[in-house]
Amino acid sequence: MPHELLFGSDAPTMHMPDVLARGMIGFHSGWRYIILLLLLAGIITGWQTSKGKKPFTGFTKRMGMFTMIAVDIQLIVGLVLYFFLLARYTDMHMGKLTDQMRMPEFRSIAVDHLIGMLIAIILIHIGYSKAKKATVDAVAGKKQFGYFLAALIIILLSIPWPFMSIHAWRGWF
Repeated sequence: MPHELLFGSDAPTMHMPDVLARGMIGFHSGWRYIILLLLLAGIITGWQTSKGKKPFTGFTKRMGMFTMIAVDIQLIVGLVLYFFLLARYTDMHMGKLTDQMRMPEFRSIAVDHLIGMLIAIILIHIGYSKAKKATVDAVAGKKQFGYFLAALIIILLSIPWPFMSIHAWRGWF
């Protein structure tokens, strides 16, 4: 039994229907643009708040919360896709997983994308939490601005863009 947990079994694995997989991939790819817009809005409002031009209430505070909720939705969809597609290509066998990791396209999604996005999501959560707890509006704005900007940079570097050579086969959605 423990051997099966680590290396998989010979039993067939559960696969996601192709129509559902394509729909979820389309949603996951399209939702990134909403997240990027929310992050930009959160960064701009955080910067304005840090300069004393806006209070950290209302719209400014909601931008952080909506961004956090949007990335949480993206995380859930991404994890479902991750485990179902990982199962599809490897049947959860360690030998097949090792073979797949030698392919840059697979490794980029299975490791680089996953780690980068998890770090960005953690930064967004920390940034919003620290901003919400700050007692001075300018400090709250600086926290939101700094953490969201760092998350945006990591996200932009972690997205498998179609102009990257190993992802040339991917579309914009």
